[in-house]
Amino acid sequence: MGDTQQQTEHAAREARDNAVVSVAARVGMAAYGMVYVIVAWLAAQLVLGDRAGSASGQGALQEVREQPMGAAVLWLVAAGLSGLAVWEACQAIGGHRDEEGLRRWGARAASAGRAVVFTVLAVLAVRVAGGHTGSGGGATGRLMELPIGSAVVVVVGLGIAGVGVVSIAHAFSDRWRRGLEPEARGGALGSLVTVLARIGFAARGAAFLVLAGMFVWSAVTHDPEKSGGLDQAIVRFRDEPYGPPLLLVVAAGLGCYGAFHVLRAGFLRGE
Repeated sequence: MGDTQQQTEHAAREARDNAVVSVAARVGMAAYGMVYVIVAWLAAQLVLGDRAGSASGQGALQEVREQPMGAAVLWLVAAGLSGLAVWEACQAIGGHRDEEGLRRWGARAASAGRAVVFTVLAVLAVRVAGGHTGSGGGATGRLMELPIGSAVVVVVGLGIAGVGVVSIAHAFSDRWRRGLEPEARGGALGSLVTVLARIGFAARGAAFLVLAGMFVWSAVTHDPEKSGGLDQAIVRFRDEPYGPPLLLVVAAGLGCYGAFHVLRAGFLRGE
């Protein structure tokens, strides 16, 4: 490894461990978890017959916006998510030193992906805080108007499926433990964190696989209306046999995923 790369990685680790970045990252991690908790609550409402809300990240942020001091809270959420994006970017550059070879580069690539996700959520929080209520629901339709649009939508669907598979794999592994301080790995707290993580990652993976199927099916049928968000998937499958109880289980699992990240915020550890 060259001196320049070593210096870059060292600078990234110093930035990651900076007190301001660390506090912002913890706030952002807690906010990310709360978004999923609200999504789970909105999803449960959709299953039970209330179609007024949107069980998506934007729907959750809009729910916060409607509360007293909601805009101020969203600005805090945006700041925290921005700090978490910076923290993950630093992880992508100089973190995961306990891994070796391809595993290290794979872990860093995953951190880079999470940095992008948190950046997108931060931008969305800013937009919602500013009163923007526009929907991105027509994006699939615009893609399918392109010459290779259907193929692109299929690729997007497969990418979402990949995230779902990885999430389910996380549910049956212990890799998520590496981002936690030791006190959150054992005892009663460790048992609670383990239950929340395993259920949460599995439910999130199942939800993403449903979304992936909708994207691919919309491309195959050339019907962008068949794609959409988690709320549309819930409404569509709600009337299937055994649909409501199964979807309520998924909603509860998404709540567990959110609760895991709220707890993780208090025990966030760089690697």
